[in-house]
Amino acid sequence: MAIPRSERMRLGVLSAALLAMTALFPACSASVASAIGTDGSLRVSIHAEVPSALAVKFRKLADLGSGGISKGPFFDLEAIRKSLAARPGLVIDEIGQPGPDSVRLILSARNMAELAASPDFKDTGLITISNGPDWAECRFRMERGAAKVLASLLPGIDPYLMDALSPPALEEDPVTVDEYRTMLASILGERAMPAMEAASLDLSISAPGEVIGSGGGILSGSTLATKVSLIDVLVLEKPIELWMRWKVKR
Repeated sequence: MAIPRSERMRLGVLSAALLAMTALFPACSASVASAIGTDGSLRVSIHAEVPSALAVKFRKLADLGSGGISKGPFFDLEAIRKSLAARPGLVIDEIGQPGPDSVRLILSARNMAELAASPDFKDTGLITISNGPDWAECRFRMERGAAKVLASLLPGIDPYLMDALSPPALEEDPVTVDEYRTMLASILGERAMPAMEAASLDLSISAPGEVIGSGGGILSGSTLATKVSLIDVLVLEKPIELWMRWKVKR
């Protein structure tokens, strides 16, 4: 399950899921709430936090890799800020660090269709925007390989920690969730696994009109929501897909 070190250093299993979709952080609890505007804009609110029971373990792992002591925060806000500033389709409305083991980020995109067609996302299958005579649809699909695109947009995770965790989502060879659990247990120890198992990613997307079709989550009014185990996100044994179609006035 080894990845070239240069590839692992690029990770950042994702600090945020741009566009209505997904945020991947190494073994943390995270939420991503997205709202699509009637004008085609997008606003995404992300919050992620490494559970305290795992934070100690992770710092020890980072220490082993660096040969030193990890005293800094897990998330490098300046690295994230610089990466996003280089993307003309995205604006950082808010970025903060409530604690050394957490991060809060609010992003907006003036035009979601333009963002989906940008070099960062074009031909990746991550974001698909479709339109009909009286409807619009947004579809997000993340699978192995495509996760690298999002990870490259949001650097700033301790590279030694990422080196130790080696998320299979960025691997070429298939690794199952069960195989990864076994690997994590050997690295973190059995006592840390309950906290790891409890970590999850909450995703929600709100449409600007009456929803006439959706998939991948539970629909309540105009909001589609789902909860995914962070282990499942880190492995991506099965793709994660969310889609919504809503009525529009032309």
